[in-house]
Amino acid sequence: MTPFQGPWQRWRAQFAAFHLRDVWWRLLDFFEASRTARLGLYLAAAMLVAGGSVWYWAYPAWTRRSAVRIAREWLAAGQLHYAAEAVQKAAIADPTNPEPWLIAAELARLGGQKTKALEYSRRAVGLAPANPPAVIAWAAAALRADQPVEAEHALNGLPIEFQAGSPHVQRLRGELARREQRLTPARNYFEVARRLEGPAAINEVPLGLILLNATDPVERQRGLTLLGKWKGDREWGAIALRTLLDDALIRNDRAALREWAEALRIHPGCTVADMPQCLLALARVDEPHYTEVVAALKKDHAVSPQAAAQLLSWLNQIGRGADAVDWMRSLPSDALQRPPLVVAAAEALRQAGDWSALQAWTSGKDWGPEANFMRWTYGLQAAHMRGENTPADELWRTLYSHAQVHGAHGHFAASLLYSWGRVQEAVDLWWRVAEQDGQVAIEALGALARHYQVTRDAEGQYRVFRQLNLLRPHDAAVANNFAFFAALTGRDMRNADKIARANLIAEPRNPFYLATGAFVLVTQKRASEAQDLLKPLAAEAGRSPGLAFAYGLALAATGQKAEAHRLLDTLPPTSLTLREVELIKEALAE
Repeated sequence: MTPFQGPWQRWRAQFAAFHLRDVWWRLLDFFEASRTARLGLYLAAAMLVAGGSVWYWAYPAWTRRSAVRIAREWLAAGQLHYAAEAVQKAAIADPTNPEPWLIAAELARLGGQKTKALEYSRRAVGLAPANPPAVIAWAAAALRADQPVEAEHALNGLPIEFQAGSPHVQRLRGELARREQRLTPARNYFEVARRLEGPAAINEVPLGLILLNATDPVERQRGLTLLGKWKGDREWGAIALRTLLDDALIRNDRAALREWAEALRIHPGCTVADMPQCLLALARVDEPHYTEVVAALKKDHAVSPQAAAQLLSWLNQIGRGADAVDWMRSLPSDALQRPPLVVAAAEALRQAGDWSALQAWTSGKDWGPEANFMRWTYGLQAAHMRGENTPADELWRTLYSHAQVHGAHGHFAASLLYSWGRVQEAVDLWWRVAEQDGQVAIEALGALARHYQVTRDAEGQYRVFRQLNLLRPHDAAVANNFAFFAALTGRDMRNADKIARANLIAEPRNPFYLATGAFVLVTQKRASEAQDLLKPLAAEAGRSPGLAFAYGLALAATGQKAEAHRLLDTLPPTSLTLREVELIKEALAE
């Protein structure tokens, strides 16, 4: 190496002198000579392997458990938004775990999303079909979503011994029986739940509700006692008091009305929907106290137009429109000219029967694009009551034309007119709305179906279900009704036969489809075939009006008049259309 060697040359010389093999042997010599170094190396290697294992297996499991725990904690704290975020993370971290879906179902329930809650519960059970809490949650969600058949199916999948020892299952069974008006089994189920779990409100309040309907005075008194026991409870008290007040209103029990109305009114769980019932009860039995309560409410609700409209609405709901009119005079006139007060005030004037004032209230004003249809509706009623046909006709034409474009307004206006006894105008408006597409048309047709059911009008029912079938061509239940009324009125017989056959192919044991299929055969003079079709369900015909009607006509047409009488005489005439009554008379008279 020369004296003038630079840094680069020195680094190259050092690297050339470096031998990795020599370093490796020196390191081995060091560990062989030092026992402490060897132990440290072994310990470090073991810790490294253990740490890797923990990272690979334990950490993901901890993450999954932690995500579910966090979601539960947010849910318990009432922080639903954070709970939803945690549930999403938990479902991603552990897609085979049913727990996140159960939490999601609970979140949906709290949010009032009954269909979503049922969907999430189904997914949880799909992941853990043998998990009883998941199955019970599924049954409860189905019951809340008004799917009792699915709820029963879910419960039937649980082991019998588990069902017998589960208060949750017994309560669900009791609620299913109560909704079907099977009160004795319902009572028994809740009694078992009470015995298994103790005298908790969740068992005793529903039991008390069932016992209130008992014909035995002792049982009924027990129901009153059970509900009264929980009247002060913060969670269940409002439900108990609401039930007691409804019962007192039905029975017009003056002492009970006074007690329960006041107790519910001051209960922390009292809702906006409870106030009309409380005021109605007080107005019936204690006019001075009612006046005192309303005076206090007037003072509290004069703070804003929305609050004032709420009180006016309560008074209108209990038929005290005159009280509402008196109070209106003290409210600011400018607020009264705009929704929501202007509509509530119109209803108060209508209830008070002040037609001149109502006509003036609805004339020459603009209530805004979302409320002008109400102005025309109330103005129409006022003009009719005053016998002024010309302005009534003008308002009717305006309202009828508006309904063609704004179906929701037309449906609401028709509902009002129907409740006021203006049936033909309501029916005309509903048909106007039914010509449109979408949900509002289906709602209007539903209202028409109820009207024609009350009036026992087969032609009207045929028109309704023909239109519904056009709007919902894949709805088998709607198609079944269309086929029945088509056959009943002698219309669209080819379509009726086609629909009846298709429904029976899809669901050959459905009693509704069997009844319609048999009736179509009867109208085609094929009564023997109809009788053969229904013969397997002969024992059930006495419990099913549809089966009884079709089977009875088939029996009569084949000469078995005595058997036909036994079936057809069980049908209450008021539950039948006038055309059905005529057919029965003709069949039995031949």
